[in-house]
Amino acid sequence: MSDINKEDKPNNKSSHLGFDRNEDRGRMSDPKLQEIHDQLYREKEEPQEKDSPIPLLLIFLFGLLIFWAGFYLAKYSGGFKGDVFNPEAPGGIAVAKPPAPFDPLVQGKKSYVRTCQACHQADGKGLPGVYPPLAGSPWLLSSEERAIKILIKGMSGKIEVEGETFNGNMPPVGDWKDRDIAAVLTYERQAWGNNAGPISEDLVKKVREDIKDRAKPWTPQEILAQDPL
Repeated sequence: MSDINKEDKPNNKSSHLGFDRNEDRGRMSDPKLQEIHDQLYREKEEPQEKDSPIPLLLIFLFGLLIFWAGFYLAKYSGGFKGDVFNPEAPGGIAVAKPPAPFDPLVQGKKSYVRTCQACHQADGKGLPGVYPPLAGSPWLLSSEERAIKILIKGMSGKIEVEGETFNGNMPPVGDWKDRDIAAVLTYERQAWGNNAGPISEDLVKKVREDIKDRAKPWTPQEILAQDPL
């Protein structure tokens, strides 16, 4: 019984997988099959290790693209700043604009608002009993030289304007440029219903030279002695 069982058992351990190793070896040794394999190997191109050159046209196009990109960034990047397109940013790139022509009325009003308005008020009427008016005042309108002298050196003492007496102190602004003095006086002489002529920068320069040796403010008597109302 044991002998029969031994004979029934397959000799090859691979028989349970459904093929016989001996049979497989026989197939591989078949001359016709070997010939087919050899033919397939002959027809297959052997792998080679070599470099494939890049076309010159492609190199040229890439070089042209890199050159254009560098030019574009250099011109429009704005230094790669995050606020380059913000015109109000400090240190930003500002568009150069030609300076506006000097307008004595515009500049004169700015100077008046900044320096004179606190006393003589926005309407030029001053404060009753404290600061004299400039609207309709002969101290401002009747003599160009007198107005320039008062502004450059200042004035202290009693004056009468339109029947009202004022006793105050007019501080000098002699450190202003001639053009700015001419502008503020021109504005005052043409604002609030005043219609006196403009004052030129050259006249301011001349008057400044004439009174350069004076070191103190005018008194009303001194200024009226030179330029009467």
